Amino acid sequence: MNFTVLDYTVFFLIVLAVIVVSFLGARWRKADLSKISEWSIGGRRFGSVIVWFLMGGDIYTAYSLISIPGGAFSAGGLILYATVYGAISYPFLYFVAPRLYLIAKKHNFITGADYVNARFDSRILSLLVALTGLLAMLPYIALQIVGIKYVLEAMKFPVLTSFIIAFLIVAAFTIVAGLRGPALGSVIKDVVLWGIILTVLVVLWMKFSGFGPVFSTLETSGKNVLIPDKLMLGFITLAFGNGVAWLLFPNLLTGIFGSKSARIIKKNSILLPVYQIWLMFLAIFGLVALAENLVPSGVSSLAFPSVLATYFPSTFVVIAFSGIIIGSMVPASLQALASANLITRNIYLEFFNKNAPESRQVLIGRIFVVVMIFASLLFAIVPAASGLIFYLLTMSYAWLLQTLPAIIISMYWKNLDKYSTGLGWAAGFAVVTWGLFDVHFSSSLLPTFGYMYVGIIGLAVNLAVLLVARAIVASLNYRSTTKLQPGDYADFD
Repeated sequence: MNFTVLDYTVFFLIVLAVIVVSFLGARWRKADLSKISEWSIGGRRFGSVIVWFLMGGDIYTAYSLISIPGGAFSAGGLILYATVYGAISYPFLYFVAPRLYLIAKKHNFITGADYVNARFDSRILSLLVALTGLLAMLPYIALQIVGIKYVLEAMKFPVLTSFIIAFLIVAAFTIVAGLRGPALGSVIKDVVLWGIILTVLVVLWMKFSGFGPVFSTLETSGKNVLIPDKLMLGFITLAFGNGVAWLLFPNLLTGIFGSKSARIIKKNSILLPVYQIWLMFLAIFGLVALAENLVPSGVSSLAFPSVLATYFPSTFVVIAFSGIIIGSMVPASLQALASANLITRNIYLEFFNKNAPESRQVLIGRIFVVVMIFASLLFAIVPAASGLIFYLLTMSYAWLLQTLPAIIISMYWKNLDKYSTGLGWAAGFAVVTWGLFDVHFSSSLLPTFGYMYVGIIGLAVNLAVLLVARAIVASLNYRSTTKLQPGDYADFD
């Protein structure tokens, strides 16, 4: 498709609007950004609307816009695991997150690893949780970068140069505005994306007189989009594992900790599932591309761009492309910020400068925002990032799932000790890493185990080792220590 000067102007105006608003976040609700809680989690002052946009903007990203249609195009119904796991995640968010939030608020924790440090009185276990979070964030940020590659190619921009420029801008407004930057940027981003997705849905519905003919075409042409029997176990375990691990993402915890109250978290756990409707619509767009043979090259990530290019004028296409670009930049900002928080709080502060003033912590955080973005750029161009991009995210989930006992189970199991938790983590992490290595990091479903999700296999080993170790520790009459009090574990403000 050829684009006019007007098209490029519209494209850059939308992207520029998000960048400017994100920079203006530094002036929003005037605050002292030399304080770590103000820069990194917005001073815990975000209300229901901003938290809804912030968390929605963080969860539903370039991954949704590129990989869901791409996944439906290449793997059919398997991609609907992303819709199913929301049904697990949001009840989990409703019942579990308020307790973690209230502990963090009372003790001024910025990261999940801060909680682990206090809960187990162990900076080593906290370090392991922080490193797991950092490792998981690399493919997550890289996924945002890979997601815009096809847009840049379609618009004839130099890909690598555009990557670098776009993500230097992301680093700049994150450094300046902290969490306030992506919080404001996510409002514009989500308004644009809601408009794009609903418009595409209505136009395609009218063109095909509903989506029944699309499924009929797929059936008559012999294109089976049902989940193959051999992948059913993978589908179930992928959905369950991702649903549970979702709350463990450092960037999601950053959004939760930025909330004004536990009540706001509960309210958003009810309202956020509205975003899940996107995923169903996007999967249908991928099936349209498959039924109509819109991607002759077979590159699944081109499914959604091909639908746009086939059925819409160039000006709408560039609006949609701008939505994909900002749908990558805003989440990448929050993810880089969350990663920098882990490095600052759980590595630098604990192991290099325990008495660092808050202004120093903010400086270190700003430096590592840039470091994380460049590390993710490097990750994005390695072969591991060249497969189906939705697998990148499932790798992150698999590693993070191994921190479930340390961050979540420990809030409900008073006698859980650091040794049992650490040994379980080590075993689960090793199994996940081995499993991904065994399939050359091109999938997260292991053929050796009936295509079961590697994260669930790792968690099963993790919990088994934890229980055995706990029994041994208990038999030795070891009494664990904690910096938290019984009264800290509350579920309501």
